[in-house]
Amino acid sequence: MVRQLTILIFLLILATTGNASPALVVDVVDGDTLKVVESDKFTTVRLYGIDCPEKKQQQGINAKLFIENMVEGKTVDINPINTDRYGRTVAIVMFGDQCLQEQLLVSGYAWVYPQYCKKKFCPAWQTLQKISADNKWGLWADPMPVQPWVWRKQKR
Repeated sequence: MVRQLTILIFLLILATTGNASPALVVDVVDGDTLKVVESDKFTTVRLYGIDCPEKKQQQGINAKLFIENMVEGKTVDINPINTDRYGRTVAIVMFGDQCLQEQLLVSGYAWVYPQYCKKKFCPAWQTLQKISADNKWGLWADPMPVQPWVWRKQKR
């Protein structure tokens, strides 16, 4: 079921994103932020629509390592959505036929970020999150995981 759902989401993403451009991942800042070289220019990319635990949160380092192992030093396709208030490119990031956001969600290393995930495929991403939660994968092994946006607010 997860495989069929990710294929469906992949097709929805292709239909709703603009032109993808290849970029080399030179650093994984955390689970949802990459530094890439794109057309000889360094760019910081924030993964669209999800939020991973912060590095000081439980599973935060694991989310970072998961993405590092998958894409650091490799070429990905950046599908830009917009630019955030910090000047980062907010994008859907593909590695071959895999969407990084989906991989993080299905592995239990991210939440769908309801405040920002507004595309047609976001409900399908919520289904991936629920599958991870139901199976207690990743951060869902904790009986009461704290969403990163709540954790950040508590730390202010």
